[in-house]
Amino acid sequence: MGVEFAALMCHAPIVVPEVGGVEAHRCAATTRSMREVADRCVASGPDRVVLVSPHSPRHGRIWGAWEGPLSGSLARFRHARERVDLPPDPTAIRALGLERGIRGELDHGAVVPLLFLARSGWRGPTVVLAPPWPLGDAEEIGGALAAIPGNTAVIASGDMSHRLSVEAPAGYDPQAQAFDRAFVGALRRGDWKGALGAPEREVAAEDVIDSTRTAMASIEDARSSAVLSYEGPWGVGYTVAVLHDEKPPLWAIARGAIESHIRGDAWRQPQGGPAARGVFVTLRKEGELRGCTGRLRPDAELLFHEIADIAVGSATRDGRFERVAVWELPELRYEVSLLGDAEPVEDSEMIDPRKHGVVVRLGKRRGVLLPAVEHVDTAAKAIGIALRKAGIDPRERYELARFRCRRVVQP
Repeated sequence: MGVEFAALMCHAPIVVPEVGGVEAHRCAATTRSMREVADRCVASGPDRVVLVSPHSPRHGRIWGAWEGPLSGSLARFRHARERVDLPPDPTAIRALGLERGIRGELDHGAVVPLLFLARSGWRGPTVVLAPPWPLGDAEEIGGALAAIPGNTAVIASGDMSHRLSVEAPAGYDPQAQAFDRAFVGALRRGDWKGALGAPEREVAAEDVIDSTRTAMASIEDARSSAVLSYEGPWGVGYTVAVLHDEKPPLWAIARGAIESHIRGDAWRQPQGGPAARGVFVTLRKEGELRGCTGRLRPDAELLFHEIADIAVGSATRDGRFERVAVWELPELRYEVSLLGDAEPVEDSEMIDPRKHGVVVRLGKRRGVLLPAVEHVDTAAKAIGIALRKAGIDPRERYELARFRCRRVVQP
């Protein structure tokens, strides 16, 4: 099966809400993205999680792995109650051919990402790797990770520049921001080589490249990579990104298509997937509708491609709203509705607006309303809205149909 999920997670303890306290709002987007990565990682059903921590003891050119029960806390940061206790995976360590064992409490480079994973329900076998110093070529270890039997999730732990502002604990350097901009921009474009070759690495005082290089070496391509957030509070940059997801949630496909289109980046469509069907994509901002378009019958052959096309339409071609702007992207929430076949009905008594969507037709005019729309509690209201959408007078002889749908909503 190989590596079916891989991600970059930051390891600053302050992104844990209990540690951040009253300052937690300054890194709220990072915390939200860390939770998303953890949820998606666990949902991918891994047999094990392998985490690469740049803060683990690094010696020579030999890879190491933590032995025994994996335990650690944030006691150094005055939060001893925030801790993880996970079982090791000696079988995976042997498969990787690692001879250098490490014992003791896990470092915060491992504890912070694993804490988010544990809160999302992860209790399974875990491997924490310590890269050599200097790293050198990661292809060998990447290939070994991909070859471990079963489904492996790989997490790269790392923070960006530590010198972004005068608040930075490592001091300020005006060139440090160039590293963060280049790294994040390349990740958004799917340019992994560009990300790993970001300039001003030494000036930035980063610890993200080696772990990210290792994770990338375990994956074939960057087709499903996506930057979830970037923030630079307190003078340190935090990037959270999904590098690979074999089975991305449908709302994530919609988000990826919209963000790539709005930012002007090339959209890297996921390959494979099920056959297309009728789809609607709904965008919400602060709980209010921000766009919604769809088709009863697909134009594309594959579902992922259909969702991507319709998502872009919801962001740019819904005549009720202005085109989505770049600054709005972090505020959007996504919902994908998968439609069943429409079936003709004789009258409104056969429609339950909580369960059924409505289709009205007259000639080339057509109106559609999805089920379970807020404040639409009767069939008459649902039909009336669909008629207004289509520009059909209720006194005209129109065709009426109903359908069911399955909604996939961003948590």
